[in-house]
Amino acid sequence: AIFLLTAWFAAQVKFEEDISRILPKDKKIEKLNQVFQNSKFIDKLVVTVSLKDTNALAVPDSLVAYADVLAQNIEQKLSAYISKLNVKVDDGLALELFGTISNHLPVYLNEKDYLQIDTLIQPAKIKETLEEDFRTLTSPAGFALKTMISKDPVGITLVALKKLQQLQYDENFELYENYIVTKDRRHLMLFITPKYPPNNTGKNALLLKGLDGLIDNNNSIVTATYFGATAVSVGNALQLRKDTLLTQGITILFIIVFLGFYFRKKTAPFIILIPVVFGALFSLAFIYFIKGSISVIALGTGSIVLGIAVNYSLHVFNHYRHTRNIKELINDLAIPMTVGSFTTIGGFLCLQFVESEMLKDLGLFAAFSLIGASLCSLIFLPHFIASPKGLAKHATDEFSWIDKIASLKPEYNKYLVVIILALTIFFAFWAGKTGFEPDLQKMNFMSSSLKQAEEKLNQINKYALQSVYLVTEGKTLEDALMNNEKLVTQIEKLQDENVVIKYSGVSSLIISDSLQKERIGRWNKYWTVEKKQALMATLVRQGTALKFNTSAFDNFKMLLDKNYVPVDKNALVDVRKNFLDDYITEAPGKTTVVTLVKAFPEKKQQVYDAFRDEGHVTVLDKQY
Repeated sequence: AIFLLTAWFAAQVKFEEDISRILPKDKKIEKLNQVFQNSKFIDKLVVTVSLKDTNALAVPDSLVAYADVLAQNIEQKLSAYISKLNVKVDDGLALELFGTISNHLPVYLNEKDYLQIDTLIQPAKIKETLEEDFRTLTSPAGFALKTMISKDPVGITLVALKKLQQLQYDENFELYENYIVTKDRRHLMLFITPKYPPNNTGKNALLLKGLDGLIDNNNSIVTATYFGATAVSVGNALQLRKDTLLTQGITILFIIVFLGFYFRKKTAPFIILIPVVFGALFSLAFIYFIKGSISVIALGTGSIVLGIAVNYSLHVFNHYRHTRNIKELINDLAIPMTVGSFTTIGGFLCLQFVESEMLKDLGLFAAFSLIGASLCSLIFLPHFIASPKGLAKHATDEFSWIDKIASLKPEYNKYLVVIILALTIFFAFWAGKTGFEPDLQKMNFMSSSLKQAEEKLNQINKYALQSVYLVTEGKTLEDALMNNEKLVTQIEKLQDENVVIKYSGVSSLIISDSLQKERIGRWNKYWTVEKKQALMATLVRQGTALKFNTSAFDNFKMLLDKNYVPVDKNALVDVRKNFLDDYITEAPGKTTVVTLVKAFPEKKQQVYDAFRDEGHVTVLDKQY
């Protein structure tokens, strides 16, 4: 009954497959884990559609056709596991973004932009710009650009629109029929945002299994691969399960075979393993009451505990072969086994003082397993080995070759003692030269197909290994944006020092209310009445010479005289959802904003050092 009760509670334990639990638990690691678990940007699954023949001529239409079918199947069959699928860039949203920038122009101009505006409003430059406008209006493209030129013939709006270039992080990509393709048009990119975080490997495994089924490898021209944090996490979880079953299985098999040879009885190994099994169930039952879950990695290392726990029942079983008396057996072993187990159990419980959650789980599992195994060995095991049938069998026991080896006295062999001493000195010398793996990414298990997908993605995105993620946080979106704007100021300094090549983020398009008001004030201060009158006079004079109607500049005058207000957050809902939502993560009481920084590999450390002591900034790297 006790066995069944512990088994029932043990079955209620939840197994954690998060490999990050092996890392020490401190504030920095907790912050990193929070970002990894909640960032939609980092969680994104990249699907790369490519030509199978790398030497064939580029056929982008084949990539588009394949991507259309794949995207349609994903939406139909895997919608339960994805929150968003990015296939094409929406022209309507791009125009909406252009309109928002035009209607709130001062908000998107920084201090450096006014130096450029100073140049644009010079009479000579105005003449040159109007001549270019005239040529454009009289060309076939004039009909489409008429409204834009009429609203801003000087080109001030274009200064703000250049901020959109910040969204293009890698110059190796372009649009083909609104699909994102590489410039050689051999690869097309789709982006899947999973509905569940990477640590929910159960649901994500179903997503990847479904995606594998949808990828048509029978296509003779095109193939597809995928890569991302979700795929790596699922791969880790599946491998952890396999490794756990393998290590535990090999250990149990070895114990059964060894004990079978030693005792020369078919039932002996199974009787001896009873305390081991009880100890494991006993431990899991207590862990269920204490914390409810345990790391699969900790459980996998349980093969070590099996080797220790089997010693208790082995002592009892083997000692009985010599005493042939249960009472004498218990009198001889009760105190030594109890006291001896205290030291081993205490050693494992000391792991509760370390910072790694996985090691804490290992300590609990090992300690309670040994407690359960020792109790079972002293209380229940004697009843199994002391049966009348067992007594008859044990009466005829003979000493095996293992007993003969155990009876040897190597400690009296002086040559062996000298050899061991010499080897100890030799090993002590070389032990200090052991190195430790600094790249935590190598903790991850990746299948050959996943490694190939990563290599392909790194070849396509040549800046992947140069990317650093800078994550700012705040209690509200406004706080996070303000912290991000301070961050961007520091990034631009690093850019001026040639440490940073380029950066990409939301700072140029989603701006805090306080900075918007500051920029509107700067606009009003810049455009004095005298400066506006002089500019309009120059426009009319130069425009008349080019046959422009005097009313052609009325819309521009309205742009200068407009009473600007900060951008309403609702005005950017669709734009943010489709272009910028991956950069922002909002949760009750906490918001994070991600900025991507492209740095020279040899100068990455300078980026880390620049933000090491910034409390509101977390630095992430693909190498982590």
